[in-house]
Amino acid sequence: MQLAEGVWTPKLAGEELVEALRFLDVTMGRVGPNRVRSGMPSLNMTAGEREGEAWPSFAEIGEFDPPPQKPRRYPPARVSQLERVLEWPMRYTDPKETGAIRVLKTWLRCKTAKKVKFDAVCQARGWSRATAYRQRDRALAMIAIGLTADGIAFGSH
Repeated sequence: MQLAEGVWTPKLAGEELVEALRFLDVTMGRVGPNRVRSGMPSLNMTAGEREGEAWPSFAEIGEFDPPPQKPRRYPPARVSQLERVLEWPMRYTDPKETGAIRVLKTWLRCKTAKKVKFDAVCQARGWSRATAYRQRDRALAMIAIGLTADGIAFGSH
């Protein structure tokens, strides 16, 4: 069965929400206390100075401590889309469905956090795994139905 063009599914809505939160994480970072930093300036040495002081070369350092990956870059149109996606849970979910919204928030946090599994969080909170997934799907379905009802096509949201 092929869906009509512009029809949202709960899966598509969930993927967009996860992407929006990853974008937010890359651009804004996590909220919380910052690590302690030294007041000393960073040490910048040339290759010759490093060799003279018997410091490891940049190639050797790269073997032990690979350089951090560059953050993903987003074009301005995609940034605007992802900013609108962040409003979807507030706009399209029913405020009376507090359980579904709570489960959706938890699922989204687990999808964007490293080493946090949704099943483990459900077990820790005493939630039934099947019920939690149904609640998540209910919230995503509300969003998908709202997007389709508003005539917002996938890709032009």
